[in-house]
Amino acid sequence: MINLDAAANTTPTEEVIEAVVAALRGGAANPASAHELGDRARAILARARDSLLSLVTGAAEEGVTFTSGCTEANNTVFAGIEAATIITSTVEHPSVIRSAERAKLTGAIVHFVPVDGAGIVDLHRLESLIGSAQGPLLVSIQFANSETGVIQPIAEIAAMLATRPMTTFHSDAAQAFGKLPIDLSPGLGPDVITVSGHKLHAPMGVGAIVAAERGILLAPLLVGGDQESALRAGTEAVPLIAGFGAACDRRAKAMSKLVERMKALRDRLEAGLRVAIPDASLFSAKERLPNISSVRFPGVDGMSMIAQLDSRGVAASQGSACASRRPEPSHVLIAMGLAEIEAFETIRFSLSVLSSEAEIDEAVSIIANSVGHLRSVAWARA
Repeated sequence: MINLDAAANTTPTEEVIEAVVAALRGGAANPASAHELGDRARAILARARDSLLSLVTGAAEEGVTFTSGCTEANNTVFAGIEAATIITSTVEHPSVIRSAERAKLTGAIVHFVPVDGAGIVDLHRLESLIGSAQGPLLVSIQFANSETGVIQPIAEIAAMLATRPMTTFHSDAAQAFGKLPIDLSPGLGPDVITVSGHKLHAPMGVGAIVAAERGILLAPLLVGGDQESALRAGTEAVPLIAGFGAACDRRAKAMSKLVERMKALRDRLEAGLRVAIPDASLFSAKERLPNISSVRFPGVDGMSMIAQLDSRGVAASQGSACASRRPEPSHVLIAMGLAEIEAFETIRFSLSVLSSEAEIDEAVSIIANSVGHLRSVAWARA
């Protein structure tokens, strides 16, 4: 299977698998235990925190809180910060949008900032909402979009918020982590980001909240224990966290090289599609992630296309894996101004550092054949 759905999940690397197995074979003791096995588990957690921090500038030394993934991390941030007003965007991950909607039910004022046709948040509207907000404010704007790869102007937003008191700037950085430089320094980046391991070749089931050096006031979502500095009760998943640390170590050692490799493969995919399917509409933005392509195939039903590709050995999707099985158009593409039929015709292809040129070339051929087949079937029915 050619995995062009790596934005949903990446395959664990050998280093990651070895780290997980080593933790399991070593006993994977409870880190709260007051004996040698507990010491070993605590050492694994400490090394993994350092590994995560190697991919972030301006984070607190004790600023990593491990979670089960970015969805839990996002929910924790929204539930754990007292905010009278919440400002987020219309293109966020469902775990952010629904967290904001739930906060609205409990009395918070919630604003959703629109985006333009390129998927960039309306900075003038955002600035206006920030200026009119009263009391504690939570602003949550994603670092990069999982469907289009669009990178948001995080530094500009951070500068807007730098002098406003009682403000927390959060960013869902699940897709950006390990692909973009992330700086949490004052006026340059968020106060807190949330990340997920399985977007970076770590196991599924592990993520983290990473706070800036200035720290944040965060109440725990889960209570019942003092794990993770009392911010996340429950015994830590030591083997998964060990794998997450190994994935971060590998990325930190050669991030620029690996990012360039992904960009070259993405560009190869897009160049091939332009030649093989001239009327395909490839989304492009000035600033976007190196591994994501959003492509519309006019006259081709997206769900049928996904099924065709799957039967021919290519994994792709119509958007975020947390919503792609629902028979609804992508809320991201609709927010960007696409009509419903155009959104339904759009496919996301996302690759990883494990992708190869041979796979990309084979995928282009399979995609072109699938488009031709579906169009011929549609014409026959018409």
